[in-house]
Amino acid sequence: MSLIKKLILLSLLILVLLGTGCSRLFEVDPDVQAKQALLDLMAIQEKYRQKNKRYARNLLEIDSYNLKYHTGIVYLEIESAGKDKYRAISLPAESTTARVFAYDTQNGGFYEMGEEEVSHYVLGSLNHIRQKQKEKTVVDYLSAAMVICLAWFGLRMFLRYRKHGNGWVWWPYFLSILPLSLAVAELNHIGEETVFSPTLMGLMAVSFAVSLLCLAAAGVSFSKIPESEIRDVLRGFAICTLLIALFTSATLVHSYIDLTAPKVQRLYFKPGG
Repeated sequence: MSLIKKLILLSLLILVLLGTGCSRLFEVDPDVQAKQALLDLMAIQEKYRQKNKRYARNLLEIDSYNLKYHTGIVYLEIESAGKDKYRAISLPAESTTARVFAYDTQNGGFYEMGEEEVSHYVLGSLNHIRQKQKEKTVVDYLSAAMVICLAWFGLRMFLRYRKHGNGWVWWPYFLSILPLSLAVAELNHIGEETVFSPTLMGLMAVSFAVSLLCLAAAGVSFSKIPESEIRDVLRGFAICTLLIALFTSATLVHSYIDLTAPKVQRLYFKPGG
């Protein structure tokens, strides 16, 4: 399989992964804090059980473990507990994503609730949240369609005009589509409460580096394009690569500035000591 075909397949794979994993990649702070609150509760429950031979039935029983949370923002509850089992749930009190986390010893431990179970916990705002999520999904599909069209158009032109010596035009073009996929996803999903996670930071750094590489390669390709009847076509693709790389780089820099800008500190959850 040629390098160009590999780049095209990789672009499509990244689009699929971004489309299915945006809610996990672009997490919001209340969801992260709610999840952390439940994880800390799980650790405290194990300590409590070792000492008392049973799990705590409510948060008052583990008050001495200094598990602190802001009930106005994170809702944390031990729904049931016994000697060998317990169930607890955690979610943002004002959820914007309809994500609810649970720990149930009889249901495999820690898990994130599915849509049907979520409806029992996120009540009044659920329809509004689902509508907002559908709007973002539509934008994701349109963005993916745009990127796929760029890849498909490039593939058709590559199959028509490929010749020995003009690879300097094609590989930067297809490679530039990879970071573009992340850039258009960020425009739709990054907001004031988006968490700048190590995974997201790593993807942005790699994407920015790839964009700069494509930018440099596209510039060099002008001097590498051979004299032929398709010279103008190849120059056009080199210019497209420059524009894609510039757009991607600018979007990534703007997103980074937004994510790292000082934010108003709100206490969602304070881990116990």
